[in-house]
Order: sequence, then C-alpha cells, then structure tokens
Amino acid sequence: MNTAERPTVRFIAGRRMQCKDIPDEVLCDAVRRVPVPRGPGAVPWRMSWDVQAALEEVTGPVPDRLFLAKIRRLFAKGLLGGCDCGCRGDYHLTEECRNGAAGCGYCP
Repeated sequence: MNTAERPTVRFIAGRRMQCKDIPDEVLCDAVRRVPVPRGPGAVPWRMSWDVQAALEEVTGPVPDRLFLAKIRRLFAKGLLGGCDCGCRGDYHLTEECRNGAAGCGYCP
C-alpha cells in the first residue's frame, strides 16, 4: 500500500480505532511471523514496515500513528524490545533478547 493511500484514521463500530482494539498477543504474533534477517552482519530484529504488514494481514489497515502507539505500549509492558522512535523499528520479542539472541540494550 502506498503511503499516500494509508489510512490516517480507522473506525470500528462507529468510533476511532484505539490501541485496546489490537490485542497484545496479535501484535506479538505479527513480530514472530516476520522472518529474522540472516547472513553476515544481519541483526535479529524486524523492521516496523514488515511487522505492520504482518499485523494488517490479521486486523486490516492500521494507521501508522496507532501502530506506533501500540508498539510503545508493548515496550512499556516489557513484551517488545528494540527502538520505538518510529525510525525503522528493530523490533524483537524480549524473550528472544533474554535468550541472548538480540542483545539490544533496551530490554530489562
């Protein structure tokens, strides 16, 4: 989907879609479904656009700002690690980091 075509607001049952409309486990599953990059110099992180695309396969379109807000909530809950500034993502599950795979420096 072209960025010019992306929705900026999505309505569910007559109200604006909110973070609570995206279950935590659905977003964590989206991270799990995105393949981890392999090869020399590759880091075990997933990029935001890949994770958002995997999420949208299940939920339908999710506005970028809503996606980022939900990601930040999962960071605060300790479910995801990486960079949540919105640049490119670098998302991984904290369970991966605790197992020594990611070593991001962001996870508790």
